[in-house]
Amino acid sequence: MGGSENENVGCFLWDPKNEVFIIGGNTTSSDFGPATFQHGFLVAIDMDSNWKWGNYYYNVSQPVTDITGCKLASDGNSLVVMGIGNQQPLYMNVNTKDGTINKFVSMEWTAGDVTEVPLYYT
Repeated sequence: MGGSENENVGCFLWDPKNEVFIIGGNTTSSDFGPATFQHGFLVAIDMDSNWKWGNYYYNVSQPVTDITGCKLASDGNSLVVMGIGNQQPLYMNVNTKDGTINKFVSMEWTAGDVTEVPLYYT
């Protein structure tokens, strides 16, 4: 994507309604994102490589360290994003027009230890 370190992509899709590529993943580049430690990002770029919107998840209440996947909603108005935050699975619903987060759901594991499979709750 253009930083001096690593940008790893876990989400790449074409949004025909807004005519943008949506790309997400994690970065460790301080010249691409705001810090050198890993944090998640989502960006939208049009066919002419123009930046439409972008989000870096850094110093937020639920830090997102990685975007691991995404799926466009059937109506094309939102994007379901899977990722990791606070070392736990998370899901976001993102507005594809401007990148705002509609919903954020983080999983929390409980009743788990090294010998048991953890149980996840929202």
